[in-house]
Amino acid sequence: MSRPLSPLRRAPRLVLTAWVILVAVFAALALQLDGALSGGGFTAPRAEALVTQAGIERDFGDSPNQVVVVLDAGEAIGPGVIDDASALLHENGAASVTTPRERPDYASSDGRTVVIAAGFDGDNTVAQNLTPDLQEAVEALDDGVDGYVTGQPALDYQLNAHSKEDALRAELIVFPVLIIVLLIVFRSVAAAIVPLLIAGSSLAVALGVGYLIARETDVSNLYSNIVSMIGLAVSVDYSLFIVKRFREELDRGLSVRDAVDVAMQRAGHSVLFSGAAVIVALSALLVPRVMAFTSIALGGMIVTAVALVLTHTVLPAILGLLGRRIDWGRIPLPTRGRRASTARPSSTRATPARAISAIVALVGVAGLLAVSSPALGLSLQSPVASATVLPPDDPARVGLDVAAARIGVDDLFPLQVVVSADTREELVADVTTATRVLESHDEVASVTSVATAGIDPAALPALLTDGETPAELGALWTEGSTGPVARLLVTTDDGPDSVAAHDLVREIRADLPDELGASSTVAVAGATAQGLDFDETLIGALPTIALLVFVATFVLLVVAFRSVTLALLALAFNALVVGASLGALTLVQSATSDVPLNSVTPVLLFAVMFGLSMDYMVIIIARIAETVARGGDFGSAVGEGLRATRPMINSAALIMIVVFLAFMTGQISIVREIGLGLAIAVALDAVVIRTVVLPSVLRAIGPRVFGQRVRRRSQPVIS
Repeated sequence: MSRPLSPLRRAPRLVLTAWVILVAVFAALALQLDGALSGGGFTAPRAEALVTQAGIERDFGDSPNQVVVVLDAGEAIGPGVIDDASALLHENGAASVTTPRERPDYASSDGRTVVIAAGFDGDNTVAQNLTPDLQEAVEALDDGVDGYVTGQPALDYQLNAHSKEDALRAELIVFPVLIIVLLIVFRSVAAAIVPLLIAGSSLAVALGVGYLIARETDVSNLYSNIVSMIGLAVSVDYSLFIVKRFREELDRGLSVRDAVDVAMQRAGHSVLFSGAAVIVALSALLVPRVMAFTSIALGGMIVTAVALVLTHTVLPAILGLLGRRIDWGRIPLPTRGRRASTARPSSTRATPARAISAIVALVGVAGLLAVSSPALGLSLQSPVASATVLPPDDPARVGLDVAAARIGVDDLFPLQVVVSADTREELVADVTTATRVLESHDEVASVTSVATAGIDPAALPALLTDGETPAELGALWTEGSTGPVARLLVTTDDGPDSVAAHDLVREIRADLPDELGASSTVAVAGATAQGLDFDETLIGALPTIALLVFVATFVLLVVAFRSVTLALLALAFNALVVGASLGALTLVQSATSDVPLNSVTPVLLFAVMFGLSMDYMVIIIARIAETVARGGDFGSAVGEGLRATRPMINSAALIMIVVFLAFMTGQISIVREIGLGLAIAVALDAVVIRTVVLPSVLRAIGPRVFGQRVRRRSQPVIS
């Protein structure tokens, strides 16, 4: 696969024509992607909370989508405004509307802040897409009243909208900066434009493919972010490696055809293994089977695969047609002499002693381990019943913040403890016991159940076991599909998004069943429980994700390097980089915010960085192997390989860092976390691992690092 396919080589103009048509078609599809993406996706669909929620909707008739309207004014809000808001919600399809008339606790004590909850049936995406129209309508209810649409559908919609804005903003920042960086790297307009064409094409095709997928299944809004983030990084870097090698071979006097062949055989084959490593690592994110991670994995895998296809078909066609015109538009920048890679290695060049190299390597590793240490105290939590991932001025976040400050949001996002039993008599006793146990808990603020409804406890058993359930208890007691079911609504002192609330869910699930009857079952739903289940699903999947990434990458590297030692070193270096970047990210997060890192960030950072950092290892080892195969001694070959690849790797690292830091301008906190984490990881990888640790370890181990002496007929296949 390292040589361009002969039919493609014979018809480069046909390849480019097909490329233009392909990009045009998928770009048209990509324009429709935003409307097809879904917000949210940070739930575990097979875990207890969502399964229980589905049962609640079936048995109690709750609507699946709860939209919340928050009204805030400088004086008490009149009943007319509340009625208008209620009518507005009904007009837009609300199946149920709850106002302060039914729930007095939905209004502040002074009446200046009011919450109205509306239940919408049907598809979540449909409910999300009502958000902009509802927001515009509630803002126009009364001149003196500020209106905000919030609740999970609105939060998901705004997350989707801001994700799109973040991706577009990052791309607008990145492309001009990339133009400047590539002009400096190549000192040629033509050579700088080529990687940008490949990058733009990769994004267009991957986004178009995303639209086709989104037509068949739910795809998270993070798909477009990860396509932009990973796509720009890998497509520009892969093109850079191949174009630089092509120009290098032209400088050595090769013909255009031979220069393309060598570039694809050497840099192209290295790129192929690097891209395969990215795809393999990202595929592990499919393990948790949650929408957000599946979307991220698909986005990264698809755009990397597209970049590989384009760099192995379109790029050689472009280079073949351009030929020596690749240097068109020379930039008159100061030169630094001939490329080191064109010089024949000298066997007499002095190299550091093995003992010194070993010490340098140990110091570098110790430094990275020290930077990694803060990650041991890493606090992870997905935000639930919270809008902290959104920018501070977003109406969905403002509404939730206003409600929390003036009224409290516990009643909007209670824990829902569902208890069932074989008989009504047993269930009455269970609910009474569960209410007493929960009310005695230090973290519980209130419990609402049939036992707290103000009915005489002595009359309650007969009331619930004889005949139909009273209407006022219908939201708390029902005859379910498998027998009687009761619901207890529990609020906490510290709020639904607190660590204490998460701990309470664990305690209820673990301890409450032991307090109830033999036939009783207990399950917990609600936003807090959903967030906890998501976090625990990720934690439970981490060993499998790590094992898959390590094993698959190891096999791939053994094939690439034909050396178990090199493959193990690559895995160790990657683990050091990921650990150090997580440690640095933890320090930054703790210094700038009291909110824990999103639980998505470290898992994504691990998978993405494990793939991306293979680029540098593969390129460096390939050059060292080439140099040794030409007759140089191993110590000199390490130095020559590093000198030949350092400008290219530094340029590639700078490009990746620029791309990732551009996403720091995002309004979504998780996008900023991922961008910063990846930028730190790439910087550590390029500056510490590839400049200090890798050469020192290679010199300390010596030629046996390849597993055998590298000869022309037994060198690593990547070379």
